[in-house]
Formats: sequence, C-alpha cells, structure tokens
Amino acid sequence: MDFQHLNHLEVRQIYNFIAVVQAGNNFTEAAKRLGIHQPNLTQSIQALEKSLSAVSKTSDIKLFERTKRPIELTEAGKAFFKEVQLALMHLERAIAQVQQASLGQIGRLILGLNNAVANSILPEVLQEFQKQFPNVELELREVRIQQEIQMLKNCELDVVFQRSPSFDRNDPDLESQILLNEYFVVALPTNHALAKQKNTEISLKALANETIILPPIDVLPFYGEVITLCRKIGFEPKIASNIRVTGVVVLLSLVVSGKGISILPNHVQILHREGVIYKVLKDATLTRQIAAVWRKKNSSMVLPNFLKVIEEIIYLRDAW
Repeated sequence: MDFQHLNHLEVRQIYNFIAVVQAGNNFTEAAKRLGIHQPNLTQSIQALEKSLSAVSKTSDIKLFERTKRPIELTEAGKAFFKEVQLALMHLERAIAQVQQASLGQIGRLILGLNNAVANSILPEVLQEFQKQFPNVELELREVRIQQEIQMLKNCELDVVFQRSPSFDRNDPDLESQILLNEYFVVALPTNHALAKQKNTEISLKALANETIILPPIDVLPFYGEVITLCRKIGFEPKIASNIRVTGVVVLLSLVVSGKGISILPNHVQILHREGVIYKVLKDATLTRQIAAVWRKKNSSMVLPNFLKVIEEIIYLRDAW
C-alpha cells in the first residue's frame, strides 16, 4: 500500500483533535489538559483540517461546527474521530510490538532436537522459557544428527543440540555452550544374571561374553569408543553385526527379547522400559558432552533470551 499522500499529516495534530473531542469539544478545557495555549490548539486543528482537505482533494473540510454553541463535531468530524481512534490504537500496538520484538519477547525460534536433549534438560528449559516469554513461538524439529549442523548453517534451524564430537568446536561460523555431561549405562533384560545382582554398577569386563547391540558406528561414530575400550581391557566385544538399529525404543525392545544387551547414554533411563534393568557402567572412561550450538551471525533477538534461560537452568542444576 502507498501511504505517501499521508506524509504531511502530523500525529500531534490528530492527538490534539482527539483531546478536544474528549474534552466535550471544549477547546479551552482541552488546551488546559494538553498544557498548551488555546490559540496554538486552534491553529493545530485548523492545520489538520487543511491537511485533510489536501489529502481528500476536497475543499474546506471542517471537523467542528464552530458557529454553534456549544461547539459540535461535523459529520466529517464524527467519521474521522471514529476511525482515527482505531488507527492510533493500531499505531500504539505497532510500537508495543516493535519494542517487544527488539527485546526478544515476541518472535520465533526453530530448534533441532534429538533424544539426548529431549530426554534430559530440554523439558525443563522449554517450561522455563515459555514461562518467561509466553509470546515467543518455538518450533521443535526432530532431525538426524548428521543433518543438524548443515541445517543450522543453511539457516533452517536456529539452535541444535549436538553430542561431542559430532561438530567442530573450532568452526568459525558457530558458537556452542556445554549443557551436560553424559555417562553410560548397561541395558539388560530383567531375567539376565547380571541384572539380578544387587550392585547398581557393572564393569565393562563383565560383558566380555555378552552379545552387545550398538547403534551403527557410521551413524553414531562415538560408539567406536565402546569397542576401543573393550579391546583395551583385553577382550573383543561380540557386536551383533546382523542387527542395525538407530532408534533407542526399538533397541530396548531387542534387549527385552533377549537378542543381547546394550550400552547407552544415561538419558535412556527416563524411558522406564518394562523388562529392562539399567546398571551404571563403571571403571570405563566413557562419557560425552551435549552442547547447544548456534550461528554466530544469527540476528534473532529471541536467541539470546533462549540461551540465557539455558544458562539459568544449568546454574540451578550445578548449585543443587
């Protein structure tokens, strides 16, 4: 829409007009409320009438019938008063919106998610963020780990949650913040001999004769460290090579069915899968970090607020 023909209308004149109407069409009272001299107010209204006449290309538009006592609005004045109130309300709303947007209180943020963060810190972060910024729209996308960083760089996502070492911490285009450190647990069927032991921890060496079901290493290269650790301890792990599973839920179902045991990050314990017992893997330096990753040049005003909430949650957890 072209609003160029309105460029000589002044908001101050319109505001003065509304003040006169709200003062019962009394110029003296309106001038007192506005803190200006009555002649200045009269000149302002006359200038507004002249501008409206020029805009509409109609000669001599009058907003007030000055020949009557008390002064009354003309039909043109009544129509203008009705519509201009709505216009100023929209202008006021636009100003409020731009202020909120500049503070990141409204807007949209797209998050790339995976199981590791969805089953751990994410629910807490989302709850607190929505509490503090209820008018921000969050779009949650579950994406493959291999796609996250490229989607982030392509501006398809604003924040992703990556497991180390899945992304390059020295990438000049990215920034990151460590959220949590994961440790690993052994998932056993409840009828397994190791599951029946009272100890809540289990050594990696105790798995020497067990068939181990792991996610594919080409999908999750981190699991190559499991094989490396087994070899360091002195045994070649029996990896179920004829089973390829990328989903945790399906993998746990295979554990329940007795196809083997599995070594998984500790966040899986939240699933409470019936038929599965979890035991902490001890004497094995098997840990990894989960980090929030974002573009350095992301111009979103919402992003700093989201990252601040993450910091608050991490601080509270550490303090606890």
